Amino acid sequence: MNNDLEFINIEIDSGVCTVTMNRLEKKNAINPQFAIELCSAWDAIDNDDEIRVAILKSADSNIFSAGADLKELIPLLKGEIKPSNEHEKKLLSDDFLLKTWRKDKVRAKPLIGVASGYCLAGGFELLLCCDFRLVEENTSIGFPETGIGLLPIAGGVSRIGHEVSRPKALEILFNSANIDIHELKNLGVVNEVFKTNEMENTLQKYIDKILSSTPESVEVLMKNIDKVRNLNMHESFLLEEEMGKELF
Repeated sequence: MNNDLEFINIEIDSGVCTVTMNRLEKKNAINPQFAIELCSAWDAIDNDDEIRVAILKSADSNIFSAGADLKELIPLLKGEIKPSNEHEKKLLSDDFLLKTWRKDKVRAKPLIGVASGYCLAGGFELLLCCDFRLVEENTSIGFPETGIGLLPIAGGVSRIGHEVSRPKALEILFNSANIDIHELKNLGVVNEVFKTNEMENTLQKYIDKILSSTPESVEVLMKNIDKVRNLNMHESFLLEEEMGKELF
């Protein structure tokens, strides 16, 4: 699929949409234009009935994303600079920041994140916004934000806080730049740790898992899995029945 985006490439093949980040000279740092283009990718996935599953990856295996652009995005959000172009104005005028890290709504099509190289700060939050998370064994991953007086508030605090125990969440959220990836797998934060030469086979395993399920089953499960996590057992059983009725 051809697109007019500068930093994000979108390709669709046999029901699989691959979203490739390509601002490599800035280590895929997320500036206002990058954020707006990511939002366009999420819209493309949501609105194309042909797409069953999506993949988020980098054009360079040495860098997933170094996070928010400290020269362009952070000063804009802190009000230290005024918007000077259409991307910056657009970012501040609507819910695009929420949407960039997929905090704006529940989505029905699974997104698989494939990270390697550097996956830090807002880049780690991009991985966390994915439904399945695959990480190369030598990836540098973590949240260094507190070291410069910031916090991972693009979903990092909430997603880590929901997924691991309180002590472990604090350990991850306080100035971490190289978390043990195998520990993240044991904690359930990532699905798979792969060797470089195993990436394609590992990714295909998850694609096949999704494509071998019916679109209806995937959609109903995706829309309700977070609800199940927040209900007591009796309420969860009732929700299961409603899910079954929706399918039948």
